[in-house]
Amino acid sequence: MGYGVPQKRVALGHPLRHCTIFRKGYHKVASFELVVHAISRVSNRISQFAVTAMMIVVVGNILLRILWRPIYGTYDVVMLLMTPIAFALGYCAVQRGHISVELIVTLLPNRVQAMIDSLTGVLSVGIFAIVAWQVWLFGTDMWNRGEVTLSVHIPVFPFIYGVSVGCAVLSLVVLVDFIKAVEKLVRK
Repeated sequence: MGYGVPQKRVALGHPLRHCTIFRKGYHKVASFELVVHAISRVSNRISQFAVTAMMIVVVGNILLRILWRPIYGTYDVVMLLMTPIAFALGYCAVQRGHISVELIVTLLPNRVQAMIDSLTGVLSVGIFAIVAWQVWLFGTDMWNRGEVTLSVHIPVFPFIYGVSVGCAVLSLVVLVDFIKAVEKLVRK
């Protein structure tokens, strides 16, 4: 605003008003998509924080090693800070950052493409849901055993649970994509 330049008015409305599922009246699906995308953004911020903390610990350890003595337990802390990187999986899927090979699929008719997207979607949701569940069980096992890191004795199970939550968020994002693929298949 300012400097005498007329500003274009932007129509306010629902963030997904351009989405076909929202326009067709599937408000529950659009709301679910908004919630899942918000969760993935928060998860991504947690992952960014973990990577930044890991960098600070490593750089601090290097500087203190030169000046005085290293930080005790740096290896353990960095190892544990690598696990929240799984929180970024869902956001990466929202941004279409994962690799997908569509060389042959793009040559097929749109209906067949939608069928393939639906099939891969349901398989992906199932696989990542099972991974999240099994990692959660592994975290519970580590909790019951009382597993801790070697030098600073930090419990390991909360970080394993974090990996499980990251896989669950990815599963939810893929579920939204699956619903969109089915909607596209039904529409055609």
